[in-house]
Amino acid sequence: MTNNLTPQEEVQLHAMLNNQRHDIRSLNIVANLLLLCGGFFLAGTAFYLVKHLTDHAAYFVGLPNFVGGMLLIVGYLLLSRRVARLKQLNSTVSKLSETRFAA
Repeated sequence: MTNNLTPQEEVQLHAMLNNQRHDIRSLNIVANLLLLCGGFFLAGTAFYLVKHLTDHAAYFVGLPNFVGGMLLIVGYLLLSRRVARLKQLNSTVSKLSETRFAA
């Protein structure tokens, strides 16, 4: 026993879906920036350590930058999974909003 949406509810639903699409794009951009920064941290650390291969550089430059780069990549993985779940949810809700049920 389902009811059709009122016109006002349809407008609110479509506004919510459009807003979520914008939020999904923003999260996707942030996730990709995290991946890019993490990659630069790791690559920059590797290039620095090749030129300055000492214990001091390894402990005080290499280790913190490596951990920071890995944390940024883990942040990318978490955000990209969230984006995938939000896309799936948004797709499901938009399909349900287009479906009309007979009363």
